[in-house]
Amino acid sequence: MKEKYIELAKEKFVGKALDLVLEQIELFYNKDEVLLNKYEIGEDVKLKKGTFLHGIFGEIDTLNYVVENGFISVDFTDGSRINKISNSVGMWNIKEDMTLREYIELYSGFTVSYSIGRGPDSKGTVTELIPYHKFDEYTERINNDESVWMYWGDQTKEVRFMPSLVSEKKQIGFILNMGSEYAKKMAKNDVWNTELDEKTLEPFLDYRYYPKFLNERFNRNALTTDRESAIIFGLPSKLIEGILVGRKIENDKEKLNLIKSKLPNCYICNLDGKVIVGNK
Repeated sequence: MKEKYIELAKEKFVGKALDLVLEQIELFYNKDEVLLNKYEIGEDVKLKKGTFLHGIFGEIDTLNYVVENGFISVDFTDGSRINKISNSVGMWNIKEDMTLREYIELYSGFTVSYSIGRGPDSKGTVTELIPYHKFDEYTERINNDESVWMYWGDQTKEVRFMPSLVSEKKQIGFILNMGSEYAKKMAKNDVWNTELDEKTLEPFLDYRYYPKFLNERFNRNALTTDRESAIIFGLPSKLIEGILVGRKIENDKEKLNLIKSKLPNCYICNLDGKVIVGNK
């Protein structure tokens, strides 16, 4: 498959963009082993800054595909779907050390934007993340703030793409250990990496989104979102250290055993942020 992807890359890209894709493909198939964190049942999972999380559509069939093939952009495996950021794989990028429980509570919440002042007195818009079950507390504060003219909100993108406390649509998420020097090299090949020049990034973006992207890449906030990465080509499955499951799978011993059989070196954790199947 490696040679096939190299040939596809040469058909799609030229110049610096091609160099980035070829570099990522070489790293993807690197044989180096990766050290993963170990946990016992009942322990709290800790997420280091730079950790990646990725949710999937479907359940066991999709998990099997990822285990066997890794995370590879659909533009290399299918190509029938148009994405605003193409030839890459979306990842949630942890911006600071936190527990998995803190992450789940925060991103199972809501995104609220509010305007400060009105008309010529406007001081712009503020966007904040509201943690799970904190909506009333936050909006009461905003409603009592005389400087706030209006506010509006949206669900977090994580609710759409990851197991969460508010939706059972997604039942499986992957936790990737990005702490090794090897993984950090791969993480740099990110469409959102502001060190990459605009011309190089143009082939990775739908032309309708490109102008907006140029503005957003230096002005991201909790809404746009400031914790996304788009990794060029993809990442290998050997970086997976844990599986986050929703409540349905947590209570399905057959599926838990199947997941463990596919990823024997990984732990499985639940929406409380605790390990329910260890890897020590």
